[in-house]
Amino acid sequence: MESTTTTSLKHVDPDWYKTVEGERIVQQLYHPINTKVRKHFGILEHPNVTPGTPEIMFKIGVLGKAGSGKTKTISVLSGKPAVFPGYIETIGIHVKNIYWPAQIQAKTCLFKLQFWESGESCSKRYNYISTACMEKTDAVAIVINRADRTSLDYADSKLDSLSRLNSTVVLFVMDTEHDVQVHDQELSQYARRRRLPFFHLPPHTLDIKYFAPFYNSLCDFVYSSQHKVMSDTL
Repeated sequence: MESTTTTSLKHVDPDWYKTVEGERIVQQLYHPINTKVRKHFGILEHPNVTPGTPEIMFKIGVLGKAGSGKTKTISVLSGKPAVFPGYIETIGIHVKNIYWPAQIQAKTCLFKLQFWESGESCSKRYNYISTACMEKTDAVAIVINRADRTSLDYADSKLDSLSRLNSTVVLFVMDTEHDVQVHDQELSQYARRRRLPFFHLPPHTLDIKYFAPFYNSLCDFVYSSQHKVMSDTL
């Protein structure tokens, strides 16, 4: 089984971001002064797109073994440098809005992906934290760190309990510069056995040729999973 990021898309136009309109809107995701830096949108901020552009929001809960890289994953996807001095567990709940424009059925839309994650210690101490992160999620992403085999064991232990959420489940795979403990063949066999798609995090989050396919694939997959609910949006 290949990564979902390499398969054909059902709804999202994979090359739209290369068009004149697509490039113009994608530029709204970058800092206005330094066009090589992705802009980070606060709760009240929003990309400057054409009025009336449909916004499709998905809540994505992020799970993973403590230290597997949940916070790093969200930071990488938002365009922040993937450099962390050491492990610091998330206190409380970390919520990050990440926007991605796309075209579906020849109509331009703006995906708002809202990632939720929490530290394991806080989640165990306060039950409402994990409940808030997983409540009404459209998808749940489990982080697999290829340098840590137990992160795959963690995913296996969570899958049965996630079935009651009625949410789409995907695997976010973090590559490593250290000794690889989770190899391609094993990952493919696991995803096939569990019937789960996996998404490799883009290696260069500022280069559109890497992160555009990732977001196109993720948005397409979640949109496809929720298509019956979302069919009247566009």
